[in-house]
Amino acid sequence: MKRYYKSKDIETKNHFLVDSTWPVKGSRGNEYDVIMHEKGFTCDCLGFTYNGKCKHTKEVIFLLTNEEYPKYAV
Repeated sequence: MKRYYKSKDIETKNHFLVDSTWPVKGSRGNEYDVIMHEKGFTCDCLGFTYNGKCKHTKEVIFLLTNEEYPKYAV
């Protein structure tokens, strides 16, 4: 069963950024892909695989909802 991280700040269902991928650099220099799906976000890091959430998904959500960056509305 595939896990998705659902953000309380972004409604992903029918969002215009669904299927978008953000490359996020990890703390050890690895690059991970965070993808927005209709059901939420996924990341290909081990932390997300085990916990269903990670700092990489939270970073993307922060960037999408931060006032200093373009704010994307549904």
